Amino acid sequence: MANRHIAERYATALAIWDLTSLRDLVHPDIVVRYPQSGETFRGIDSYLATIEEYPGLPEMGEASSGSSARESVIVTQTFPFTAPNVTVIGDGETFVGEFVAAYPNGDSYHVASIVRIRDGLVIEDTAYFGPPFDPPEWRRKYQAG
Repeated sequence: MANRHIAERYATALAIWDLTSLRDLVHPDIVVRYPQSGETFRGIDSYLATIEEYPGLPEMGEASSGSSARESVIVTQTFPFTAPNVTVIGDGETFVGEFVAAYPNGDSYHVASIVRIRDGLVIEDTAYFGPPFDPPEWRRKYQAG
């Protein structure tokens, strides 16, 4: 299976909390990092436990492939996040998945996940989460359209 396909399947499985697919796509020695909180998870069991034990986990959702130039995947789900579009960019061993996660309390975060693939499995995932913010006034004049 091509690495791009693995990255797309991984991003979609993560977005809809499909634990069965994640277990099939993740290397046993995966390292997952959340730099903003300083967390590092090593190994498939530790990583998947952080997903399985997420508070208030509801039923899983569904996904379908998109066909846009940015190679988005359309996601429908009932997980605490709402991520209607997951975009995967990259080639070789390294890919970036991006989406906006909207939480049930109304907060939304932009998510960028840098994924490395080895031996047909995801071996590393470094994820960044950030809330949207208004641009500073001085920079507004440089914005496109």
